Amino acid sequence: MWSCLVFLTALVPAWALHTPLGRFFPPAPPHRVDAAAGRPLFLTPYIQNGKMQEGRKLSRVTDLQTDVDSYAGLLTVNATHNSNMFFWFFPAKNHAADAPVVLWLQGGPGGSSMFGLFVENGPFSVDAKMRLHPRDFSWHNTHSMLYIDNPVGTGFSFTKSDDGYANNEEDVARDLYSALAQFFTLFDSYQGNDFYITGESYAGKYVPAISYKIHQENPSAKLKINLKGMAIGDGICDPIDQLDYGHFLYNVGLITARDRDMFIHQQNITAQYILQGDYVMASRTFDKAMEEYTSITGLGFVYNYLLQSAPTDFSYYPAFLTSTATRGAIHVGSLVYNNGEEVSEHLEGDIMRTIRGKIVTLLDNDYNVMIYNGQMDVIIDYIGTENFVRKLPWKGQQKFINSTRHIWRVDGEVAGYERHAGALTQVMVRNAGHILPFDQPKWAYDMISRFTSEKRF
Repeated sequence: MWSCLVFLTALVPAWALHTPLGRFFPPAPPHRVDAAAGRPLFLTPYIQNGKMQEGRKLSRVTDLQTDVDSYAGLLTVNATHNSNMFFWFFPAKNHAADAPVVLWLQGGPGGSSMFGLFVENGPFSVDAKMRLHPRDFSWHNTHSMLYIDNPVGTGFSFTKSDDGYANNEEDVARDLYSALAQFFTLFDSYQGNDFYITGESYAGKYVPAISYKIHQENPSAKLKINLKGMAIGDGICDPIDQLDYGHFLYNVGLITARDRDMFIHQQNITAQYILQGDYVMASRTFDKAMEEYTSITGLGFVYNYLLQSAPTDFSYYPAFLTSTATRGAIHVGSLVYNNGEEVSEHLEGDIMRTIRGKIVTLLDNDYNVMIYNGQMDVIIDYIGTENFVRKLPWKGQQKFINSTRHIWRVDGEVAGYERHAGALTQVMVRNAGHILPFDQPKWAYDMISRFTSEKRF
């Protein structure tokens, strides 16, 4: 539903596919058993048997048209259901020994984090001819980037049982925590590095869920994860306060006053379902908002209201990722590259639930939290995020409400606006939509670098 994985069928509006709200399911390359790609690499047995050096060596990515150092493989997070999570890890290009480790999670639900890697902030992009190109403002320049297909059933992550799918954020956090604990055991030299969790769109649920889980587990855990903070981009966190499409679309001139009133009526119905605890109906009625947006405006791309359809760049990487050469290099063999439909179906009852309480706990315990939005995003618009952030009942709420908004400049250009109080930072990025690091790569890199280095805007 909440894409962030936008594999495109550019001529098909979002609402015409499996679910509305722009949840694009990819026309993935047809799956085939590919013996030349080798066998999937399951690293959990190496971790359990103390063979860390051998596991790291086997996970190294080679023969991939690039000299970028990286590691990939699968971690078993539930042996009963044979649930496994795929990761791809890139030590920082510069000063990896001291650089922050940043986990990137895509949204969806069911969106592969490989989208973020190839389209948004990874070390390279891919073109229509399946050639890799270095990304100038890759977050990997100064951060060790960890991309995980989350939850199981997403991308190359999989489960062999219907009971293995996540049905709520507690399930998501449970499996992801297992994966992270194993990752930091295998790559133990990074245990002391600052760790940040980031993601966008539906990861507005995932990011607080796993951050809160780490906060809960660390006091008694043998392996403590050095969590410093989290950053949420254009994220759905507290739906009841993020429903106001009517005023937003009216104020930017995309709908009439009559249309605005229709949207407001629809959001009131959705809010009532949320208050009644009928989250499935709330989700289904809320879906209509993006249907109406597309119908009224003729714009089929809900991630940036300046665009009628998605950039073609979004559709290039699946063919590269699922090619024989790439499969062999990243150790996935013939695994299916899932489009996330089953994940989305299992999490339907989670979509309209709030995760506000976990964010409040993290703020009250002084973890750094950054919540940012693209100015041109429709599906998670700035007004909705503003409503949600101002209502967070944390210890610094009033101080944040009274804080001064600052102009943020990058090399003399106005990149956006920032305000902060205590542990909370809010940023609005100018001339950017939902897929923010793609729209404004230089400014997004400056933003995340300031956040992880605790440098003010």
